[in-house]
Amino acid sequence: MMKAFRNTGIVVPMLVMVSAVGCVSDTGPVPTRRQRTYEPRRRQAPPVEKRKPPPATIAQRPSRQPRPYVAGRSEWMPNRGQISNRWRKIVIHHSATAEGSAKLFDKGHRAKGWDELGYHFVIGNGRGAGDGQVQVGPRWKKQKHGAHCKTPDNYYNDHGVGICLVGDFTSRGPTARQLASLRQLVEFLCDRCRISANGITSHGIVTKNTACPGKHFPLSAFRRSLAVARPAGGFRAR
Repeated sequence: MMKAFRNTGIVVPMLVMVSAVGCVSDTGPVPTRRQRTYEPRRRQAPPVEKRKPPPATIAQRPSRQPRPYVAGRSEWMPNRGQISNRWRKIVIHHSATAEGSAKLFDKGHRAKGWDELGYHFVIGNGRGAGDGQVQVGPRWKKQKHGAHCKTPDNYYNDHGVGICLVGDFTSRGPTARQLASLRQLVEFLCDRCRISANGITSHGIVTKNTACPGKHFPLSAFRRSLAVARPAGGFRAR
């Protein structure tokens, strides 16, 4: 290389020495491949799986006994507010259908030539009427004889209160609400009509020619529960 000194006009050749160890520069020696240092590669940590938080647990509420659909008893009083002294028995039936209501059964009974619904009460199962809903028939409002349990002397129609629970209890039992409402209704009738627990019967027991109210209706257990809650000595049998 040729480099001129300023102000002298003299050109002095200058050699730039290249050594075996590298080039000389204004910035210092450049390290060779062996002299170069490398930072070790950082290993990437495996991805952390995000764990889903456990589902929130819902505190279980204590089980409650089903309440009757009708809490008050004023709806069960006849039109004139006085119950006849004719009633001696309570006859329990099932409709032998999956659904129904007092209105639907009234239509069916009229199609048979009857004057109106044969039962005094109908208790719904949630299909056609509310689950446990006590529907009062026109016969009870009028304190009129029933048309639900025919016998040669017609005693159970003349002196028996007919209660029909919607459902077919040959395959499964009544709902818990139906039983709760039936219990309340029967205790009301036993109190007002002075009927003993032994006066509670079924269509099949009376006539012996039908399975009504079905093998899955717990008549004996129902009677016993009434006897525990209301001792037989508390009712005046007729």
